[in-house]
Amino acid sequence: MVLVVYRSHTGSTKKYAEALAARGGFECIPVRKLKDQEGEIVFFGWLRGSQVVGLSGIDRSRLKAVCVVGLDNRFDKASVVSKNKIRCPVYYLRGWFEPRKLNPLERLFIYVIAAMMKLKGLNQHNQPIFDAMMEGGSFYDESALDDVAKFIKLRIWQNSYQSSKPIPSP
Repeated sequence: MVLVVYRSHTGSTKKYAEALAARGGFECIPVRKLKDQEGEIVFFGWLRGSQVVGLSGIDRSRLKAVCVVGLDNRFDKASVVSKNKIRCPVYYLRGWFEPRKLNPLERLFIYVIAAMMKLKGLNQHNQPIFDAMMEGGSFYDESALDDVAKFIKLRIWQNSYQSSKPIPSP
């Protein structure tokens, strides 16, 4: 059984998790409600710096894939894998950003980052991110789930094949 578990802040991580769960007919739950459910876990978390928020609460022995949601179109996979001690496939998905869903301190932090971006100079790469940070914006693309869905289907097929094979006699 596959569980899709997520930690979302402004909603895009939750939407991606629900979309994958719907594709595969899996249960989808927020990490705070993960209690006694059994099964393999596909985790969706949002990126804060190089930390995948919510991942620390997941039993790593059950973790089969991690989907990281962020704004940037550049993703330092090696840094995220190392910092979060991830030992399974990692997928990066671009989400959306809604400043109005942040508390005042979080908003202030985002505005400081945006000001630093502007001081360094905006360009073709960071201008859309800057605009999203200031006014909100979306890079959500459900087709980005295709590789994750293929991996999960293959894993389920492998598990069902292995469990259907007769156990050889000694």
